[in-house]
Amino acid sequence: MGKISDNLKEQKVMQWYELYYMDIYRFIYYMLGDRQSCEDLVHDTFLRAYTSFEKFEKRASVKTWLFSISKHLVLDEIRRRKRRRIFTLFYEGQDIPSPLNIEQYIENRDTVERSLKAIQQLKPDYRLVITLKKIEECSTKEVAEILGWSESKIRKTLSRGLAALRKRDIGEGGGHNEQIF
Repeated sequence: MGKISDNLKEQKVMQWYELYYMDIYRFIYYMLGDRQSCEDLVHDTFLRAYTSFEKFEKRASVKTWLFSISKHLVLDEIRRRKRRRIFTLFYEGQDIPSPLNIEQYIENRDTVERSLKAIQQLKPDYRLVITLKKIEECSTKEVAEILGWSESKIRKTLSRGLAALRKRDIGEGGGHNEQIF
């Protein structure tokens, strides 16, 4: 059939942008906690989707493929920050909407900030799984596809990540994160 036209490719990626922008933004934001980097990486995710359009195999959903692209960009950014020893803290501003109705579990913004900071201090693998499973509400199967891991590895990593989060919470006076997770 030949190569897809640039115009059609652009239309398709723009359609994906409309559908999945907030999901990708929220995922990256929870991973990094930095709005400026978040905007850049969301843009880079869709740019990479455009440039890699022909490589998209319809075995996975578009959303899963986009999360996979953003996961690689986020991990690269985390490595870059680690090398520079820059640790970004939660930036106050407009709340990020989430499929998980955080408001019904949390009574004040301090708890949200502590939870975000706690998540961002976890190992990247724990951060990825907790964010995808608990915040983005992806299924274990979807997370396995996004990360390229087995479902049992997802379950073990989630369990260990939540345990690390609880341990960190207890060490800081406790009770904040168990309400959310």
